[in-house]
Amino acid sequence: MTVMRRRSSAVKRPIVRRLIIWIGFPLLLVYAAVAVTNYVQSSRAAVERMNSYLLELTNHHAAVLDSRFKAISQTPLIIAENIEAMRLLNEPRLYDLMERRLAIDPGIFGMSISFEPYALDPGRERCSPRVFRSAGGLERAGTAGLEAYHTADWYLIPELLKSSYWTEPYYSAEGGNALMCTFSHPFFREGAFAGVVTADISLAELDKTMRGIEIISGYTFLVGRSGTFISHPNPDFVMRESLFSLAEMLDRPDLRSIGKNMIRGRQGVIAFKDLNTGEKSWMVYTPIPTCRWTFAAVIPEDRILAPVKAQLIRQVILMAMGLAGILAVIVWAAYGITNPLRKLAAFAGRISSGDLTGRIEGIRGKDEIQELAGVLNQMVGDLNQYIRDFAAATKAKESVESELRIARQIQESLLPRVFPPFPDRTEFDLYAKNAPAKDVAGDFYDFFFLDEDHLAVLIADVSGKGVPAALFMAVNRTLMKTVCRKGVGPAESLRAANEILSRDNDACMFTTMFLAVFNVRTGGLTYANAGHNPPMIVSRDRTLRTLESMGDVFLGVETGVSYHEGRTRLEPGDLLMLYTDGVTEAAAPDGSFFGEERLAGFMAERRDDALSAIWGRLAADLDEFQKGSQFDDITVVLLRRNE
Repeated sequence: MTVMRRRSSAVKRPIVRRLIIWIGFPLLLVYAAVAVTNYVQSSRAAVERMNSYLLELTNHHAAVLDSRFKAISQTPLIIAENIEAMRLLNEPRLYDLMERRLAIDPGIFGMSISFEPYALDPGRERCSPRVFRSAGGLERAGTAGLEAYHTADWYLIPELLKSSYWTEPYYSAEGGNALMCTFSHPFFREGAFAGVVTADISLAELDKTMRGIEIISGYTFLVGRSGTFISHPNPDFVMRESLFSLAEMLDRPDLRSIGKNMIRGRQGVIAFKDLNTGEKSWMVYTPIPTCRWTFAAVIPEDRILAPVKAQLIRQVILMAMGLAGILAVIVWAAYGITNPLRKLAAFAGRISSGDLTGRIEGIRGKDEIQELAGVLNQMVGDLNQYIRDFAAATKAKESVESELRIARQIQESLLPRVFPPFPDRTEFDLYAKNAPAKDVAGDFYDFFFLDEDHLAVLIADVSGKGVPAALFMAVNRTLMKTVCRKGVGPAESLRAANEILSRDNDACMFTTMFLAVFNVRTGGLTYANAGHNPPMIVSRDRTLRTLESMGDVFLGVETGVSYHEGRTRLEPGDLLMLYTDGVTEAAAPDGSFFGEERLAGFMAERRDDALSAIWGRLAADLDEFQKGSQFDDITVVLLRRNE
């Protein structure tokens, strides 16, 4: 591509000098700049002051509400401690314990003590004595109507987490269809989970408190953990709508983003369009840590900027009076300039429409306009050359991209992609997935039967990325199909593969690999590891063990290497995970890695999910962790022995 040549000419009568002489335009520009600057700075200051006020307001009221919830939660904790300390438990003592605490704490509407099956009485599967307030005072209730309480969230979540839990608000028929929420706390007997103590709290007083908070031309509201409105000036929103349902209904992505930040327990200040009035407003939101709700305040931006806009109007009036005085001078001066500018505009219009064949003529004089005409004529020639060069470069780029797409399709065809791969085999479930960092990847996996009972499973990571790694991957996969045979252990198979790969390896490429032979009938697992990440096994009780590396070297480095062999057993329900370093070495923007510990926690939590669902959730977590910037290939193989 050619470069535009500079044109030099003596400018004797510049247009800038004419404008300076004929009009006082610079003064007008300065005045306008000062007015705009003052308005912007004043607007910023007003918004910052109001946001500071809203932050103080939300932090104060969120702290007040948090302290109330903390105080109320102490009662179930005290009762749980008493139950754990009692040697003899019976329903009369439990009712008496709850009634004494309700008499002390008027903020609690009702309480229950719910036991594990047969934990209180060997003859009763379900036992959940309750006490609640009624018009006649405290009223006792038994287990009737709570037959399914063992699966309710207020019972099940504290059992699983072994910690306290606040439910989302709900309407209670027992409380006269009033809005309630429940605090649950687990208790233990002889070190084992025995049940939960609950406290039901009426939110009617909370709603009165929210309505009583005064804010300048604005309002406050509460949002639950799921984004549902607990309190709002619009009663149609309360327990009927959430930030996410309104975002979907109104096509408001900003509401969805706000809702995500709230349920994640974040504090924020954001400009948005008010749901009640549609006006541009400012929202400040603060989490309530104890119950993980969010307190928010909203004020219209017009209310914030009203004094600033009044000041701007006064400035505009003064500017208009001055502008009227110089308008005649501007018109007169512009007349002598516009004729050649029209020719330039017409010529520029032809250029913008794609006509690069003409030249501009008839511009005379020795000023900026004449010089601009020359520059435009030169630009037409340079654009023509640029178009020719760009067309050639585009054609070459399209050719490379087409070849990469074909390479990717070929590579994908080499890897098993149909799951389940062996539909007639019920002894196990198998799933694998590869997510390349580039168009083509160096990771690969494979699995195939050596005989009726023995399944070979392998995963590998070729050094490097892109096309060279993909080619070496294809060689490796084909080679492993050859060296893995019935009666030959994984260690011997790796040794044979290494001998072949190490000869004539001018590119100095190498491969990490984990190879296992799984006896689908007995559960026996024989394996060898050539410098690959150690696989994980998650048992039914969620305990995790790692098949540690035995220190053997990569494939393709040197000949004459022998490999060690390990043995273990997959019990029914055990889940084996093979993975490449693209999982554990996935990097966040701050430089931290996903790591083995985080992966182990993930697998313990998700081990009972379907294998495809495990991969889907892991891929989503990795993408969120890396913020969409994947650096290395990611490959996972999941094998679960069935019951």
